[in-house]
Amino acid sequence: MRYFFLPKLFVSRNRNINVTVANPKACDELREWIHQNIPETPETTHVWPHKQEGTTGPTLALENDAAIMAAFRKVFAAHHYDVRPVQGMNEIYVTAVGAKKAMSSDAVFYTPHTDGPYWFLPFGSLYRVLVGVTPNTMVRTQFNLQHETQNQVLDIYKVCGFDYSRELHFIDHVPGETNKERRSLVKLHFVVYPKGWHWYGNLVAGLNQNYNTWARGNFLKTLRPSTVYEKTLAWWIWLTTYFNYLFEENVGWPNLVYILTSYALGPTPFLILTSFRHYGVYMCSFAFRQPDIAHGFLMRDAKLYKTIAMMHMARRLLPIISLPEDLPGILAACGGFAITIAATAQLGFVRTYFGSELGFVQPKWISGFPYSVIPHPMIVGQLLAWSSVLYWFGLRQEKLTNETITLIGAHMTCYVTHMVQEMLTSSY
Repeated sequence: MRYFFLPKLFVSRNRNINVTVANPKACDELREWIHQNIPETPETTHVWPHKQEGTTGPTLALENDAAIMAAFRKVFAAHHYDVRPVQGMNEIYVTAVGAKKAMSSDAVFYTPHTDGPYWFLPFGSLYRVLVGVTPNTMVRTQFNLQHETQNQVLDIYKVCGFDYSRELHFIDHVPGETNKERRSLVKLHFVVYPKGWHWYGNLVAGLNQNYNTWARGNFLKTLRPSTVYEKTLAWWIWLTTYFNYLFEENVGWPNLVYILTSYALGPTPFLILTSFRHYGVYMCSFAFRQPDIAHGFLMRDAKLYKTIAMMHMARRLLPIISLPEDLPGILAACGGFAITIAATAQLGFVRTYFGSELGFVQPKWISGFPYSVIPHPMIVGQLLAWSSVLYWFGLRQEKLTNETITLIGAHMTCYVTHMVQEMLTSSY
């Protein structure tokens, strides 16, 4: 239950699996079959292993590989979840030979993407598990919403598994590296669902398999686009992939549902539910560091809800500003925010969002301004900024409503709470 994958309240865990197969012989047999049966082509080759006499046995062996199943069980405990293969989605993938084409369906692999559309299905996940069956030092799989240390160069016998509909990823090339052999993978698929809910597991597997069959057909049609229809389809596949990537990386579909639901509840619930969520992200991530946190999800969610919180404040403050008489208050507030910005610049985004505390980067003593003169300058800067707003627009000008004063006070209270948390629980 530690990795329970209902839409999380605050903390997103890294649910990817990385392991070495326990049965390398199965990989060797598939590698030999590929050498003997798949010619070199300028496009990727896709073979369905359970429809080939020479590949069914090794593929079945990998589906039941002890190391792969043990990796699943580290994430999904056996007494809570069932895990079983979805054979109809499995394929052998062999990379293209030659230069990358300007536009075909193969371009999708180099574009950040999720493989499936069913991010909204609760309680269940469809996993794609990549198994390297040839040596590889050149092609790297990157995960946009994980820290860069989680990227994988999938060598022979190595395994990388991720959520088919929720994990944003793409491939690129490691600078200076080349492969002497075509990169080949087996793409295995597994459905994960609550223990005993077999009907639901069948539903999750069936929906994903039907989508995969439909998408696979469109993909194969556009490997060598020649007609206007095929070229249009290739562009449509790429454009929908690209815009989904932009939205997922910066907002995320679960966050959209949360925001729209909050809005539907009315003005006050919308204000409360979207003004303070980022503090929950900060404090829960800082407090509950294990199992590993998905750092990109953390950064995305924190920045998104901080932006919405600032928009709420701007909507209340901008209409009451009168220039030039309010310029001193504005400058004082900007001075506080400038301290926060300077602190962020000193740390960089990874350390700002607990990269050291979560183990993604080594701890580093920061001695430049403002850390050289102000303790906890990122939070202190925020406190100075909002104190300036309260003093100038509240006490001096008496322009703030009681609701706005309460809102600012709540923000400051959350910052102080998190600062005390850092002071009491930091290990260095």
